[in-house]
Amino acid sequence: MSGMISATVTVCAGALICSLLSAFVPEGTTKKTVALVIGAFMVCCLISPVTKAISSIKIDTNIIAEEENKISTSDEAYANLVIKQAEQNLEQSLTDLLEQNGIKISECKIVLAKAQTDSIIIGDISIYISKDYKNQNDKIGSLVFKSFGAYPRITFI
Repeated sequence: MSGMISATVTVCAGALICSLLSAFVPEGTTKKTVALVIGAFMVCCLISPVTKAISSIKIDTNIIAEEENKISTSDEAYANLVIKQAEQNLEQSLTDLLEQNGIKISECKIVLAKAQTDSIIIGDISIYISKDYKNQNDKIGSLVFKSFGAYPRITFI
C-alpha cells in the first residue's frame, strides 16, 4: 500500500512541476524543447515507482522447494510402508504354505527390493527351521521356488 501512495505522490509532484515549467516558458522553439524534456521527465516519474515496486517484490523459492521435498519424502515413506506390509504378507504366506505341507518353521524373513524399473522384487528369503526337517531341505527349496520364484537360504537351528 505504501508503494501505491509513493507512486501517486511522485506522479502528482512531477505533473505539478511540469505544468509550472511549461507556464513560464515563452512560445517558439524553446517551448517545444521544454515540452519534450517535460514529457521525458513525466515518463520517468511514471516508471520510477513501478520499478521500485517490482524490485521490492521478493519471491521465496525456498518454500516451493521445501514443499516439493515434503511431497517426495511422504511418497518415499508411503512406498517404504507398502514394501514393509508386502514383506509381512509374503512372510505369512510362506509360513502358511510350509505348514500346509507339514513343515513347521521357527521364523522366516523376506526382504523386498526396488528394481530399476520402479518395480518390487524379492531380494532374499531366509527360513529358520528345526534340524528335524533337515532331510526335507530340497522339498522346502522347491516349494518356495515354485511359489515365490527365488531359492531360500535355509538355516537349521
